[in-house]
Amino acid sequence: MHNTLSLPYILDSLQRNLDSLIAKESDVKEKIKLADQSGKRKRKREVENWLTEVQNIETKLLTLENELQSQGFISRFLIGGEAEKLKERVDELVDQSQHFGELVLDVYEIRGEAFSITKMVDDFDETHPLPTHRNSRKRVLGNNISRVYHNDVTRQNCTCYKVGPSDECNEDKRAARLHEALMSLNEKFVLILDDLWEDVSLEKVGDPLRVDGCQLIITTRSLNVCRQMNCQEIIEVETLDADEAWELFGEIHGRQTTLNPQVREIAKSMAEMCDGLPLSIITLAGSMRGETVIQAWGDAMEELRKSVMGGNDDMDDKVLKIIKFSIDRLDPILSLCFLCCSLYPQDHKIPRSELIKNFILEEFVDEKTSMKSQFEKGHSILDKLVSLPLLESTRVVDECDSVKMHDLVRTVALEITEGKTKVIGGHCVLKRIPNEELWSKDLETISLMHNDINEIPIGVSPNCPNLSTLLLQRNLHLRFIPDLFFSLMRSLRTINLSETDIEVLPNSLSNLERLKALILENCASLVYVPYLGKKKELTQLDLSHTSIKEVPRGMEKLVNLKFLSMKNAYNKLEIFPTGLLPNLDIPYEVVPPIEDIECLQQLEEFEGRVRNVRDFNRFVKSRENRVHSVSYCIEVGNEHLGDEEEDDYADSVECMGYTSVVFFKTDFSDEEMIIILPNEIGFVKFYECEGLSNRFSDGFEIPSSLYTLEIKKCGKIECILKNDRHSVALEHVTLADLPDFTGVIHKQNVEASLVGPPRFSSLKSLWISDCNKMKKLGLPASEFPNLETLSIKKCSDIEEIIEDAEEEGGNILTISLPKLKWLELYKLPRLRSICNAKVVCDSIHMISLSSCLLLKKVPLYFPRDDDVTNDGLIYSAPTTLKGIELGEDEEEWWESLEWDHPSHKNLVQPLVTFESSSEVFY
Repeated sequence: MHNTLSLPYILDSLQRNLDSLIAKESDVKEKIKLADQSGKRKRKREVENWLTEVQNIETKLLTLENELQSQGFISRFLIGGEAEKLKERVDELVDQSQHFGELVLDVYEIRGEAFSITKMVDDFDETHPLPTHRNSRKRVLGNNISRVYHNDVTRQNCTCYKVGPSDECNEDKRAARLHEALMSLNEKFVLILDDLWEDVSLEKVGDPLRVDGCQLIITTRSLNVCRQMNCQEIIEVETLDADEAWELFGEIHGRQTTLNPQVREIAKSMAEMCDGLPLSIITLAGSMRGETVIQAWGDAMEELRKSVMGGNDDMDDKVLKIIKFSIDRLDPILSLCFLCCSLYPQDHKIPRSELIKNFILEEFVDEKTSMKSQFEKGHSILDKLVSLPLLESTRVVDECDSVKMHDLVRTVALEITEGKTKVIGGHCVLKRIPNEELWSKDLETISLMHNDINEIPIGVSPNCPNLSTLLLQRNLHLRFIPDLFFSLMRSLRTINLSETDIEVLPNSLSNLERLKALILENCASLVYVPYLGKKKELTQLDLSHTSIKEVPRGMEKLVNLKFLSMKNAYNKLEIFPTGLLPNLDIPYEVVPPIEDIECLQQLEEFEGRVRNVRDFNRFVKSRENRVHSVSYCIEVGNEHLGDEEEDDYADSVECMGYTSVVFFKTDFSDEEMIIILPNEIGFVKFYECEGLSNRFSDGFEIPSSLYTLEIKKCGKIECILKNDRHSVALEHVTLADLPDFTGVIHKQNVEASLVGPPRFSSLKSLWISDCNKMKKLGLPASEFPNLETLSIKKCSDIEEIIEDAEEEGGNILTISLPKLKWLELYKLPRLRSICNAKVVCDSIHMISLSSCLLLKKVPLYFPRDDDVTNDGLIYSAPTTLKGIELGEDEEEWWESLEWDHPSHKNLVQPLVTFESSSEVFY
């Protein structure tokens, strides 16, 4: 009887929940349709499974409406619990739909109690092979991670091994590469798969559970993923409580302690509206940074309240609304620059220099100022966006500056430009050019970059009369574009085809008269570019690293060209058009007449080659008293630098941002020839040069701007500085293959040089190799107090490294190299002493020694403890020292070394490894 009376309630509840489910189904389908246009990466299997389930529920309930005409069926339906089961399933589907939001991942910083991977590993055994880190409150732990962490469970410190992400588009090859990387670890480790939104085949990520010693952790916002992957352990990460939320708000805002009481209360209320969601708090606090007026805070509070009102209680929805509120507060130029960053694939590291070039091209910065000023403004804009923080700074070791956009922030940016901008695929997802129906007439920008499109079929000609930007870069296998492809895109302003395999550009390109930028960098197969003379508005043309056989016709008519690069055109162009006034970046094989370069009054950047020192000096003099300063990378000499040397040089200059010059096979024999090095120069290299002064600095004045000096394979040079107190600002010095070199400073004895300030006070790294007349380095430790790296290799005659005299009475000095992190000594057969004093190295990280068999002592200072035992003082190893690398088969030599105290050797013995020279030295 109770069940029968419950029937109207149950059916009504079912109907209401089903209505909500059907409405959500419609929303999800619409979002999928939009995502196919905007390039958002959906988890299609999970979504399709959900849609299928919803369809099944609808069909089943439709059938029930007919069958419920029978009272007998009603009784069976209720008594058997079928109604309750069906209601629960509908409720589950409604709840599952809440996880979709905008179908993007959410990444947050951990606040509160620290999370211990070590503890997790200790807790997992063979009966729990797949531990899972999940967040039922839909928060995840970190950035999208493709890294392997090795964890020694006896200690807290972990080592990170980066095995991805990979540029390999073939899934099987990528999986094999990952599996090989995991197998090579040969030790216990934890693999973290971050931000999963669907059941992932572990075979596709290297089959980690078949690797001995692997424990697997996943982070996900979906309980369904945990179930599908048969997870054994679930750990929930809660949102922030009120105190943590306010602490985070203050940390990002930076002035919460100095806000007046009224503003402070408003700020707290705004922080509370974020419901403990870290990304919301961070973005909101950044957007309010610098505001001090009560009225401004009150207005912002009201705007925020209106922004988050309405809608559902889904956390993703609230985060997106607060991000949108923060973006709306940007000034117009900052907003345009921010939206420009959303054109790149999800989680892509975008080089700052590339973004700033885009800002300049789109005229987001004042084009009337110098290029240097434009770049400074561009960096200022990016710094502002990072501080808000709507962008993340992602610079790592050996990489140049870059930024990245958070997934949810990118989602909001794409929603703002929806209808006019489409970003499709990325990370090799897209295999074919999108269908023409996706190329709408209102479309202004389309980004198809970083995909795996092979060709554009003949006959494809999207009708996009308003399209201004087409980004196809890094489709590595794109070889063919049909002639009609550009015919209905007459408004195109920017085309980027860099890093594609295109061979011939279609002739229809010639009719794009409004084009401002044609970027073809690293199109190694490109041999033909059609007529360019109609492009009166073209300001940027990049043909670097292509195989063009001739300079494109019509270039002499490009009256607005400001940037031209034909660097490293593979077919060695031998002619260069006259009548151009751009920023020049031309093949090093081509040497333009110095007279032509001197005439370029508006020149701001130049990369190329001049024939001799006279021409270089003329170039430098021609830049004097000009309105704009000139940045340049110049080779001086009749021959072009070899590819290997050029690559090393280019990498150094690009990452340092220096104005630079390389003298290659240059003759300095003319006694009247004096090198003019301008004050702004930062990098100078001498390679296989003749006629240099035996005291290197006698040939020219070393400017204070010079940070990096390299001298390789040059005769006559005996030293860098003469024995006086001339100081230099050099930070990095490399000296290699100098047959006459005897020491850094030309002097008779150490004592004479100890008076006065250090001459190399800024020096951070010193690399010396194959200088076989050098018996001593020629520098006391006091001359380079900031040295971080000292490497001396294959110098057959050197006997002592650092020179410091003994105190009177024979007492041993203690000297300090406080910044030294790495000491490398290799193949020094006559080396007897590193230093005749104890060396205090408070920062030493690694010592590498090999083939120095006459060396009797490593004069490392060991700090003493206060406790005294019967045996005397207790010592401890330098706390920063991580390892001592020795050559293989040198155990006997190591055992023969002398130590100031018997305990010293025992203290460092656990840090010693014996490796082949090819593994230790490079």
